[in-house]
Amino acid sequence: MMKENKAQELLKEAFQGFWRASLELQRYYRSLEERVRELTEELERSRLEREEMAQLLEEVMESLSSGVLVVEKGKVVALNTAAQEILDLPKEAILGLPPEDLPLLEQGPVDREDTRRLDGKVIRVQASPLKGRDGQVVVLEDITELEKWRSQAVRGESFNAMEEVASHLAHQVRTPLSVMKLLCSLLEEELRGDPRHDLAEQVLKGVEEIEGVISHILLFIRPQKPTLKPLDLREPLEEVLDFVGRFVKENGIELEKTLSEEPLLIEGDGELLKHVFFNLVLNAVQAMSEGGRLKVEASAGASRLKGELVRVVVQDTGPGIPPEHLRHIFKPFFSTKPKGMGLGLTVVHRIVEAHGGLVEVESQVGKGTRFILSFPRLRKEVS
Repeated sequence: MMKENKAQELLKEAFQGFWRASLELQRYYRSLEERVRELTEELERSRLEREEMAQLLEEVMESLSSGVLVVEKGKVVALNTAAQEILDLPKEAILGLPPEDLPLLEQGPVDREDTRRLDGKVIRVQASPLKGRDGQVVVLEDITELEKWRSQAVRGESFNAMEEVASHLAHQVRTPLSVMKLLCSLLEEELRGDPRHDLAEQVLKGVEEIEGVISHILLFIRPQKPTLKPLDLREPLEEVLDFVGRFVKENGIELEKTLSEEPLLIEGDGELLKHVFFNLVLNAVQAMSEGGRLKVEASAGASRLKGELVRVVVQDTGPGIPPEHLRHIFKPFFSTKPKGMGLGLTVVHRIVEAHGGLVEVESQVGKGTRFILSFPRLRKEVS
């Protein structure tokens, strides 16, 4: 009997131990389940965070105005839309290519930073190592517009240096020239009826021509200080076109005028701007000695650097300007005309620059010349 009781107690203890172990196992299983659930949630959060970060990086890449190429193991593995636009190639045609097979980069490897040209555009190319990987990040920045403004600033600086020389010469020559003119006038008067009168008259005429040259030089060196006020750019342009309309027609030239229907407001000096437009129209007419078409446009535009702009285009169908002359046309005293002073376009440059604007020229021999003027646009209404 005692043995049976002992066996029952042992069996009971075994069952109780088994029960405690089962309960412990259940608790451990529930804890493990909870931990698995937590890890699953953490993994999901991590996955979502990675996806969000990848999406953010992609949005950042697409928001950049500069082109970005990611090169790994000698092949392009990623790029943004700006890079496609700069290279003028679709994404599918770029991915997987070696960098040296791409425009710009085929010109040779990039050593940190370089400036290269592609289809008339000026592109700054920068390369940096891809940290932790066998590759690099190549940044492409279209600096064409920046170069245009920089070139104009350089032109302005060269004008300032020439102004000092021209001013000194003009004032040194003007005083003795005035004395010469007075003496020649007296001599011409005294020699009336004398055979030598014609010689005195020719000397006087020559002195007056030199005086005219000095006056042009003084016009060039005189600082252009526009009286700026809110102005609809169409108004001075219309005045000039109305004024030269008959002259244009008499020279066998067809005038094609396209002006914006909305106001083109700038801070400007109407009188100085009329001088600019008249110079450009006169140059165009003189270039089309056998007739042609003069196209004048005025419209709103935009610039990544300067924001909203007003643009005026004056285009002719003349013989065009040879490339060797094109880079010199804004220089003082450069002219291809037999009797030209070569100051008209210099004055145009100075007036446009004084308005905070930009003047550009494009020309093709045999097809004509196109001047583009850009001015910062004023958004408020004229009072």
